[in-house]
Amino acid sequence: MKTVILEEHGSVDQLKIHSVNLKSKLQADEVRINVKYCALNHLDIWLRRGGNGDKLNLPRIPGSDIAGIVVEKGDAVNHLEIGNAVLVYPGTSCGHCSACMKGFESQCYDFKVVGYNVDGGYTEYITVSSMNVLSVSSELLEKWAAVPISYITAWNALITKAKLNANDTVAIWGATGGLGLSAVRIAQGIGAKVIAIVGSDDKAEFLNRVGFEGEVVVRSERLTKDIRKLTDNKGVDVVLDHVGKKTWSSSLKMLKRGGRLAFCGVTTGAIAETDLRYIFGKQLTITGTWMGNRSDFVAVIDFLKSRPHLLPYIYQIINLEEVGEAHSLMEQGNHIGKILLRI
Repeated sequence: MKTVILEEHGSVDQLKIHSVNLKSKLQADEVRINVKYCALNHLDIWLRRGGNGDKLNLPRIPGSDIAGIVVEKGDAVNHLEIGNAVLVYPGTSCGHCSACMKGFESQCYDFKVVGYNVDGGYTEYITVSSMNVLSVSSELLEKWAAVPISYITAWNALITKAKLNANDTVAIWGATGGLGLSAVRIAQGIGAKVIAIVGSDDKAEFLNRVGFEGEVVVRSERLTKDIRKLTDNKGVDVVLDHVGKKTWSSSLKMLKRGGRLAFCGVTTGAIAETDLRYIFGKQLTITGTWMGNRSDFVAVIDFLKSRPHLLPYIYQIINLEEVGEAHSLMEQGNHIGKILLRI
């Protein structure tokens, strides 16, 4: 089977396709999936580059967002059938610690992200525990493929941690990226008022084209003032920040008294200066999200099955053989929505 194996950190030239024999025998609770699509995430870039401080062991098969067809199942698997279109929860944990037993798998000390800490979906076939697999619509499989990392993270940050509700106003950074657009659609779906923060007029126009009806603010030196103007000078209830160093201070400033900062990414750097007076003076709550739990995965799938119009926007689908081109496209940062590999 065709498989991308990253053997050394570095440029896109390190993403090499190998021919691998499928040897593993299924355990009773496992399923084997013929991978059809695997969406890209920033994790893929960080894994390939290395040097970000995480303990990353190579060689590794990248790819966290996995959608495909069940081709084989173990004897103990009853909720799936051969031929089902499925989506994979992109996390593994020990299963028996106090965090796992409470349903907080992402807080397990042995928690690992598929395609980052363990082998992932840049391959024709993958074998996973059936407890991490749920069926989805085969007609929309390419859209479902872009759901796991982005939507699970956004759901955990906004709904599970920040308790976003229909009475809230939420500001979302990078609202046309994979994670940002996922957050916008989740917030829209529950009826919250959304302020989308984007980097250019073109991206603002894109949101209008895809039917976004909330407020759009283009980044500028007046950003926090613009947002306060939209909220009667009070600020927003919730901010979703997945950017890091460049946005941290502004996120604290735009929150109202008693506001909640849902934080889940450091794409512009991990070390940020903080005016601590904002935190205790406005009595802010700051929550951190590292992907999310299996319960978030289940909730997201149920949410989207009844609202298919809120599934991800696919920017481009690229064949596995052009995986380097896909990485380069993502690194350029000019895309909107998600980039997929067709396996």
